[in-house]
Amino acid sequence: AVSMLKSMLKLHKGIDISKYGKLTSYLKVGSRKYKTKKAKILERNQIEEFLKKAPDVEYLQVKVALILGVAGACRCNELTFLDISDVQDKGSYLYVLIPDTKTNISRSFTVMEAFSVNAAEMCRKYISLRPKAAGRRFFSRYVDGKCTTQHVGINTILKTFSKVASFLGLPDPESFTGHGMRRSSTTLLANAGGDITTVKRHGGWKSTTVAENYIEESLSSKMAIAEKIQVLPNVGEVVGPSSTSETPHRVNLNPGQNNKVVFELNVNVNINNNSK
Repeated sequence: AVSMLKSMLKLHKGIDISKYGKLTSYLKVGSRKYKTKKAKILERNQIEEFLKKAPDVEYLQVKVALILGVAGACRCNELTFLDISDVQDKGSYLYVLIPDTKTNISRSFTVMEAFSVNAAEMCRKYISLRPKAAGRRFFSRYVDGKCTTQHVGINTILKTFSKVASFLGLPDPESFTGHGMRRSSTTLLANAGGDITTVKRHGGWKSTTVAENYIEESLSSKMAIAEKIQVLPNVGEVVGPSSTSETPHRVNLNPGQNNKVVFELNVNVNINNNSK
């Protein structure tokens, strides 16, 4: 917070407050208890539940935005201006290219047929409903099971996560902002065993610190840690890695391709076990 204030004052007012030692010390002390409010994330089983239960006639566009946003750690503006030609059907998966990013690092990812509801097929269904006159943007307005020629604006994409939270009956759904898709993606990847290098490549970050700020430890991860610490093994049992009810995830780097991450979010989990 202090560094941001310094930068803004220097940029807009031409004032370098680092020269004022007492002021800088006062600001540092005052900001110690300040905690940045981060966008809420969704757990794997919550994403799975929404994709399975929400009716396509009303929520298909929301589902596809959720799938792409989480699979590729996409920013809302990246989804808004996604070109139809940047989504390529490779048969067993969809290949998605994000050429223009905030950090000027192009990214690509795949949508696998790994969800129990078949995420790739759900995206194909949405693509098939787009009218030919819909233009170059991937997302077209979706009403009553049909796509129109009107483009989806960034405000609609920003509300994707809050619509999911509202459907699931989660408290304070408005606090689930569009930024939560990107945070959920990196958190799921990190909790599945992805190291910081993989997370940085997945999100297109250059800074390790920035990438780490996007990761939030999920409830399922905390439960797994608690099990390892608190649950005693049976007498005579060899102590080994704790097992959980979660199906493992796979994060595979495409060999020989820079900045391209194949991310598979496997959510074929036992909902009842995850909700304990």
